[in-house]
Amino acid sequence: MPIVDTIKSYILKIFDLKEEELTKTLLLQLNIFIIITTLLIIKPTVNSLFLSELTSDALPLGYVLTAILAIIGYHFYDKALEKYALNIIIDRTIIGSVLSLILFAAAFNFNLANGFLLYIPYVWVAIFGLLTASQFWILANLVYNVREAKRVFGFIGAGAIAGGIFGGYLTSLLTNFLETEDLLFVAALLLAGCIPITRYIWKHEVIKLNPYQVSLRTNPKGESPIKLIKQSKLLSFIAVVIGISVLIAKLVDYQYSDYASKLISDQEELTSFFGFWFSTLSVISLLIQLFLTKRIVGTFGVGKSLLWLPSGILIGSVLLLIIPQLWVVVFIKIVDGSLKQSVNKAATELLSIPIPIEIKKKTKTFTDVVIDSIATGLAGLILIFFINGLDISSTYISLIIIVLISFWLYFIYHLRLEYIVAFKGFLDEKSQVKKEKNVKEEIKVTSIVDTVKRVLNTGNENQIVHMLQKTLEVKDERFFLPIKNLLNHQSSKVKFLAIENLYFLRTENLCDTIGKMVYEDNQEVTTSAFRYLLKHNKNNTVDLFKKYLDSSDRTIKNAALIGLSQELRNNIILQNKFSLEQHIENALIEYNKTSDENEKKHSMEAILQAIGHARFERYYNVLKVELNSKNLEILNKAIYSASKTLDSQFIKPIVSHLSGKETRKQSIEALYFYGEPIIDAIYDLIKNETIDQEDATIALAVIEKFASQKAVSKLIKLTEKTEHNIKIEAIEALKRLKWKHPDLIIKDRFIVDKILDECHLYQNTLSVIHTQIVIQYKKKSLNSETQENQARKALINLLEQRLDRQLQRIFQFLGIKYPPQDVDPIFNIILNGKEEQRLHAIEFLDNILDKQLKKELIPVAESVLYETNTEEKIKKLNVKIMSETECYNELLKRKDSKLKLAVLYLIEQSKNPQFNPLLEMVIQSDSNEKIIQRAKEIMAIS
Repeated sequence: MPIVDTIKSYILKIFDLKEEELTKTLLLQLNIFIIITTLLIIKPTVNSLFLSELTSDALPLGYVLTAILAIIGYHFYDKALEKYALNIIIDRTIIGSVLSLILFAAAFNFNLANGFLLYIPYVWVAIFGLLTASQFWILANLVYNVREAKRVFGFIGAGAIAGGIFGGYLTSLLTNFLETEDLLFVAALLLAGCIPITRYIWKHEVIKLNPYQVSLRTNPKGESPIKLIKQSKLLSFIAVVIGISVLIAKLVDYQYSDYASKLISDQEELTSFFGFWFSTLSVISLLIQLFLTKRIVGTFGVGKSLLWLPSGILIGSVLLLIIPQLWVVVFIKIVDGSLKQSVNKAATELLSIPIPIEIKKKTKTFTDVVIDSIATGLAGLILIFFINGLDISSTYISLIIIVLISFWLYFIYHLRLEYIVAFKGFLDEKSQVKKEKNVKEEIKVTSIVDTVKRVLNTGNENQIVHMLQKTLEVKDERFFLPIKNLLNHQSSKVKFLAIENLYFLRTENLCDTIGKMVYEDNQEVTTSAFRYLLKHNKNNTVDLFKKYLDSSDRTIKNAALIGLSQELRNNIILQNKFSLEQHIENALIEYNKTSDENEKKHSMEAILQAIGHARFERYYNVLKVELNSKNLEILNKAIYSASKTLDSQFIKPIVSHLSGKETRKQSIEALYFYGEPIIDAIYDLIKNETIDQEDATIALAVIEKFASQKAVSKLIKLTEKTEHNIKIEAIEALKRLKWKHPDLIIKDRFIVDKILDECHLYQNTLSVIHTQIVIQYKKKSLNSETQENQARKALINLLEQRLDRQLQRIFQFLGIKYPPQDVDPIFNIILNGKEEQRLHAIEFLDNILDKQLKKELIPVAESVLYETNTEEKIKKLNVKIMSETECYNELLKRKDSKLKLAVLYLIEQSKNPQFNPLLEMVIQSDSNEKIIQRAKEIMAIS
């Protein structure tokens, strides 16, 4: 079928798609098309039914209810995403929506949905739009990796635009043949089509992903969005400007609905009117986006471009006060609906350049849902007061809009200035700018696009690198020329990032220029150049890469192999097309034949990266072998490459290199790359004692690095029933997180309970020491040189060391509850200070501690003042005196391997069968194989 092939070829070329991803991309595009089409049928239908029955007087309360339920829904939906698989939630959402639409249609047909009940479908529609669109983009992010998403999301988004155009016009057309209520049956039928599409996508594209791949493709969680917005003045101004724009949009929407419902009494005509204008707004928005947005933003600059939307609404609102006609309201609605999604959106995205991408991801959903909902609710309250309370005409809402626009313009002005401050700080992180005024004088406020170009053209290396990292996020063709010029920059880092940017830009094909860069000395540059050629080369790419892979220049060959493996990651069809697996096989054969050690090293590094990026399980044994390499460079590359597979079998081998000074940094980064699910894996390894203690203590740094509530939760658990070193590191990590990230919740009750537990453990240890000293005294009188007495003496010494450890843990926990700068010096003084200093330190503690802590902790602190474990100290703390069996039972239950071994040795030397039940207890309940084996050995000879 030549016509189909021609169309297919045209689509692939125009929309920058690859043949093997066409099916899933078209299915996702169809999915969002159906969702938006359904929404554009439901919305005008429900709006007309709602207004015909309740009139526009009911709209303000509708706004308030929508806002309240959206915020509540957002909270519970977020919790549901953590508890249930995404496919189950999407499936249930679509099925529930289809059933709801059928139920609503039946209720309307049988006149069961009257009065206050009409608020249910009205609010439902608003939440349906937010929920289904959010779910769709989460699913889409799982289907594609970051690089693929940048290419295909524009094409998929075209489906949403098409749905917005088609749905409203279809609604307008169908009202000629169907009753308004029956349109909901059509919407239900259409929406049902999303069920098989979603299930197919999940089955063929998502289900194969492991938890680490899923984590990498979803938005990161960490600090609360509110906290992040508060911390950034730029984000705060953006949030305020968005909030005001939504508030005004809702007031405009009220006027639009009010005028339409009063002038169009027929229900079918009203539905047709809403449907027609919903689609027309999408068409106008699309035309502006395609032909005017870049020209407007480029000509007027981002700051002035933000003025277009409020200025247009302002002109319309003033005009409405003079000519209160429906066409004026429609004009305002067109200005709001079209400019908001085109010029205003593009300008706002450019303003967020200085904001790190991770923060943008964490705050986007909050801004889109919560701020939108708050603004909607506020609009409802304003309308309730002025329309329902004061009973004024909707025309005079324009006066409120004009007042709000003045605030809008004020905040746009300050947003523009704050951008300059943030931009300056972004370019020169070392400069400590204290006064905003000085910055305004130092930097001329110009178009943001011009500022970006100026930095790319004249900035220093550090500034250019920062800017290229940001332009990589916005993917704007206006930056093509200055980025192209950077291909001649002396810095390899700049050249690498320039190629990475140009990979996504299409103004000009630079294969001839970038093709020469495969001969650069820097591997990052050559690898990136190969990726560019693979995507943009017009000739036979397979033959081109075969030439490079068969090159006599090993540097070229290695870079080509790495570039090919990166570009074809997770793409089995293309991997087979380029015979990537065979090329890796050939590289291994050549490696074994090579005698030059330097060449062997570089070849192995390339092979390891190729295996890691391409995720070839067949060659995972090569990674496993090199994870034990004696060559440090190869070992670090193996660690890096193993993490790129995101395969759980490499987690434990990577963890085993945490204790090595030369491999620690690479290992921490490699484990962090796995994403937040690695927290559970590390926790299990530590808890099950399947890794060395030294590795385990450093592994806590990986958990801490995530700075999330989940990380806090696991660290808290690791302060319980773990070895001392792990406990201390976990407490230290919690302390750092508490004071660096105050938004993370560490319950005060937990800290107090842990301090009290440690105080009781301290007293318990003192009791054991006292008992052992008494026993030692009695037995020493018989024979002081027995092995039993020596073992007992060793145990007492070890217990005295544990007292210091327990005291250390008490003060570490105190450092979570109270500022560390206050508590840490106290601990050092109590241990090592002079007597007078110690007394002052205890007095200080007495003043800051609450009543419960004071009662338990002060006696413990005072007991340190005594140089030896005397009867006086025992009496002071009022500790329980134990029997010998009770002592051993207590110590064998602790999570302290060294202490357990010391007790077992003492039991062995005592040769007393009365301790056999304790040995049996250890064999049955202990988790440490070494301890169990030791207990069995003693049982065998007793």
